[in-house]
Amino acid sequence: MTNRELGSPKRTGRPRNSGRDSANPREEILKEASRLFTAQGVAATTISQIAECVGLRQSSMYYYYKSKEEILSALMEKNRESLTLAEKLLEEDGPVAPRLYAFLYTDVRQLCTAPLDFYELEVAALAQPQVFAGFEEDGDKLRDAAARLLELGVDSGELRQTDPAATALMLLSLNEGAQHRLWHGRRDEEKASESSDALAQSVADYHLSSLLTDASSLAAVREAGRDFVTEYEDDEPAA
Repeated sequence: MTNRELGSPKRTGRPRNSGRDSANPREEILKEASRLFTAQGVAATTISQIAECVGLRQSSMYYYYKSKEEILSALMEKNRESLTLAEKLLEEDGPVAPRLYAFLYTDVRQLCTAPLDFYELEVAALAQPQVFAGFEEDGDKLRDAAARLLELGVDSGELRQTDPAATALMLLSLNEGAQHRLWHGRRDEEKASESSDALAQSVADYHLSSLLTDASSLAAVREAGRDFVTEYEDDEPAA
C-alpha cells in the first residue's frame, strides 16, 4: 500500500558468486529477500543471507541495493495496487457502493498477498523515515481516497450517515488487522492467493453490510464491485 523513489548506487562491477543466471537480478533479489523475510522475519534477515541465496557476493549486492531498507522500499513500491485503484474509482461515474467494495476488497487482497506482513513494513518505515519517505504520504492518500468514496456514498444515499474520515481510518485499520491474522495463520504460499481472495470478500462483505442503507443490496453491490476489480486487472499491463 506504499511507495518511494529509490536511489541507485553508481554502477561499477558486479561479480557473481556462482554460475546462477538471471535476466533480472534486481527481481531475483526481491524474490529471495521476500522469501527470507517471510521465513524468519525482517530483523533476523541479513544482507549477506540474501546475497548468498541470490548467488552474489555481499559487496556486489550494493550494485543493486545499498541496504536491507532499500530492498524493503522496493518491495513496497510493488504494492500500491489499492491506492492506484482508489484513484481510478474516484474518476468513475455511477453508483458508489460497488466502487467502495472494489477498493476494500482489493486493499485486503493486496495486503494478504504482499511479500511481507504490513505491520513489519510499518515498523521498518517508522524506524527509517529517511528511507521510507513515501510511506506516510501514501497512507494519507489511501485514507483520503477511502474517505472521499464514503462521502460520495453518503451523499448519494447509498451509505449510512457516517464521519468519512473516522470511518475510513477504521476500515483500513480492520483490513490491516485481517491480513495480520492471515499472515500468522499460514505460511503456505501456494494457498495464499486462494485464502486471500476468500478473506478479501469476507472483509469487504462485512464492511459494506454495515454501511449500506439497504443491506439487501449487498449481493448486487458485491457482483458489481468484483466487476470493477476484474476490469482494473484486465487494464493492467502484463508483468
